[in-house]
Amino acid sequence: MSTIKRAFLYVTRKKGKSILLFFVLLIMATFVLSGISIERAARLEQKKLRQTMGGTFELLPEFSESNPYFKTINDDEGGVTLYTERPLTQEMIDLILQMDGIKSCDADTQSNVHPNLEIFKGNVPLKGELNDSAYARTVYSSETNAFFTSQKLQLIEGKHITNAEKYSAIISKELADKNGLKIGDTFSITADCKVEIKIIGFYEILKPDSTFENIATYEKIENQIFVDYYTLQELFRDTPVGFVSAKFLVDDPANLEKIVKEIRGNSEIDWQAFTLTTDNTEYQDAAAPLEKLQSLVTSIILVIALVSGIILALILTMWGRSRIHETGVFLSLGIGKGKIVSQYLAEVFMIAVIAFGLSFFMGNAVANQLANKLIESPSSGENLSNDKDVVWDIKDDYGLSLDDAQVTIKDDSEISTPQNDEQNIMPPEAEVSVDIAETEQIHISVDILDMLQLYLIGFAIITVSVILSSGTVMRLKPREILSKMS
Repeated sequence: MSTIKRAFLYVTRKKGKSILLFFVLLIMATFVLSGISIERAARLEQKKLRQTMGGTFELLPEFSESNPYFKTINDDEGGVTLYTERPLTQEMIDLILQMDGIKSCDADTQSNVHPNLEIFKGNVPLKGELNDSAYARTVYSSETNAFFTSQKLQLIEGKHITNAEKYSAIISKELADKNGLKIGDTFSITADCKVEIKIIGFYEILKPDSTFENIATYEKIENQIFVDYYTLQELFRDTPVGFVSAKFLVDDPANLEKIVKEIRGNSEIDWQAFTLTTDNTEYQDAAAPLEKLQSLVTSIILVIALVSGIILALILTMWGRSRIHETGVFLSLGIGKGKIVSQYLAEVFMIAVIAFGLSFFMGNAVANQLANKLIESPSSGENLSNDKDVVWDIKDDYGLSLDDAQVTIKDDSEISTPQNDEQNIMPPEAEVSVDIAETEQIHISVDILDMLQLYLIGFAIITVSVILSSGTVMRLKPREILSKMS
């Protein structure tokens, strides 16, 4: 009689033991399968989170005495012009974007210009020509600019500005209607030089300025004019100009340090004139619950496997001692110990195949319940400090005359960084936190790979348990077994 047939006959004959073993294996399999499914789901959510959020690094001109190219110019009216002879150019950004793993870039700067348009007046009185000025916001790509990604503005007609555009502009629909302009029309803006620019798009204001807020004319959201890099160069033809910052988004935060290291090693960038900072705190904060969940579930799987193995070994050991007579008969018939142990394994495997299969249905429900109990909400992002806002504003005005420095530094912090807007507008960081909070209720579904892992882990536990439980009998010599039988 074959080993498999003997195992089948034993399982069907000993129904009580088989049913008990079935439920032990079913419970073990359900929890192991749940753990495997949760761990896989957490891993997939982390990957999705990395792809969605990415990590960022920012390239900035160094505005300090450590930069040998940094210059300050004082005018007769007490104004100060800050600039660097090595500005952050579009060519540098193009060079960095050629590297693998970088998804996009948001680079910008702003300049006071005088458009030959009728603009919306602010409610802050300013001296001189500032009352008739607007901000020309030079962007590398308006589509990735913070005004548009934060949903403060939305392009409703035309196309976005890209690094390929020359002498192009996007203006508000309100400003266009006020001046009777349409897509394709041109108007001029003047700084050091006068530049004729073509309208390629209109934006809609989704989050308008507060009615009760003090806003200078050039800060009015309706007056913001988005232009390309070539327009900026033409406006300040005799002065080295560029972007005040370039924030790059990488595909995977896990590769952030590697990418930054590669950029720092680029000899085409003069690192005396620039500083590079990294930031993946948003991803780390959002991913922390998933990482904790994954680590916790891995530990739970190990504990379940260990406890299940011990319980199974104890049960099989007790049953093995009751089978000494059967073992002695097999030995007397010339059946080797290896075949006897193989029969024991086959018996448990037969029951396990059915128990593991049924755990598929229980595992889905248990896994979802466990996941929702174990996962924790990430802490919400913190707002930037006031000091950082001030530093940003000073850098934002690089290359410009600070004739009205107090108003510029105080008020411009709100309009130049829409993510810090205080007009009941949710910053990008908060929006990300909300999205992540929604994904915390992760849906668990058991798939074929989870089942395959379960069978591998389960059969490994069974094999070890059967070998350990059979050891007390199998290490006896046939004569000792016969003496115990008598």
